Amino acid sequence: MLRWGACPFPQWKSAVSLTLNPYRHLDWTDRRTSPELSDVARLSLHIMLFSAIFLQRFAINLGQSGIPLCLLVNLCAVSMLVLAGQVRLAPLRTALVLLFAACVPLCMLLGSASGSWASALFVLTLYMPFALVLQSGGLYFEEAKRTYRKFMTICAMLGILQFLLQFVISSTWLFTFARTLPASILLEGFNTLQPLEYGASLFKSNGFLMIEPSTFSQFVAIALVIEVLFYDSAWRMVVYGVALLLSYSGSGLIVVGLIPFILVSRGSYRPILIIAVFCVVAALTAGFWNGDILINRATTEFTSTDTSAHERYRAPIDLIDRFLLSSPSWMTFGYGPGSFRTFAVQMPYAAADPPWAKLLFEYGLAGYLFFWPMFLVAIFHESRSGWLSLALLIGYLVFGGSLMDPRLQAVLLAFCVLPKRKPSENGEFASWDR
Repeated sequence: MLRWGACPFPQWKSAVSLTLNPYRHLDWTDRRTSPELSDVARLSLHIMLFSAIFLQRFAINLGQSGIPLCLLVNLCAVSMLVLAGQVRLAPLRTALVLLFAACVPLCMLLGSASGSWASALFVLTLYMPFALVLQSGGLYFEEAKRTYRKFMTICAMLGILQFLLQFVISSTWLFTFARTLPASILLEGFNTLQPLEYGASLFKSNGFLMIEPSTFSQFVAIALVIEVLFYDSAWRMVVYGVALLLSYSGSGLIVVGLIPFILVSRGSYRPILIIAVFCVVAALTAGFWNGDILINRATTEFTSTDTSAHERYRAPIDLIDRFLLSSPSWMTFGYGPGSFRTFAVQMPYAAADPPWAKLLFEYGLAGYLFFWPMFLVAIFHESRSGWLSLALLIGYLVFGGSLMDPRLQAVLLAFCVLPKRKPSENGEFASWDR
């Protein structure tokens, strides 16, 4: 048996130890002058993104509604950064966050009996970290890009494999854990098992671990934007593209629609060629991967009341018109936190809760006045990538349920909120071509 003391190559000892357990000896000190990212900042980033991607389906089910595991992980990750002295308060954003935080209980008190203090606490928990900024933002941003890229490459490959395996494995555990794991640890209210169309025997890919195919497409789309902006790897673009198609979801495609504008503005011709070839191949092989279903969805999404597009974009407008605009007395402070779903079930068709509708309905004009300046400043001010911030903003607006989504919040924290530029870095990071 080989002992460390007898190791003929002592320099291997530390290397092997670090490889087996890279966080064995965490440095909790504040490395403001160090050229390296601190261990605690790296660890907090890794566990936050890992949870946002791979632990989406898990929750601690208490009472009538469960607590998403990702929310608890986000709190722990941010707390680690605070305790280690890795973050500071950004004065402008702190003021905006406090104004919105004061508006939340006010809307709760002045809203209807349908309001929920649990929902109010949830939204405060999600957005209080928007006041924080990292000391080593540039290094954190670079690590966030690498980590998200690796995790999403694994997830995209799992999604492709998942879709192919259903041709030889008929078990539903490929798509849902509902009958495999205890309900007490699973997040409720999401449809992980979705057929390509009504009555179809094949199911949409959800990346094996994500809550829904639409969520899978959204996270893959963000990964594709990052690949185009920073890495330009042809094989990863193809993997992301195939995974996006096999999700048969349009929400991710909306974000991908930003990519041509990015490429034209930068004069990047190689990605344009790769994407063009991929689109041609996808069109020629549409019959093989049921591409006609995706095309039919694109042409009928807004003409039927039982589609996701109607649920996310038209139904919320009808809900606001029916319950809010018809009662102007509720316009100032809304019906209170968490009230949207109470009224949505009274509609003759399903109505999702995108942030632009949920905010107005639950927090009224006061919510709009205090939330959107806070959010936009946190996302765009001193951003390390204007294009990536814009892609995440588009996703935030169109994905549905984003206002209270801790999974997307983790991505926003990692790429936009925490790693801000310093004044001395304006020349390097200010342009939108990053």
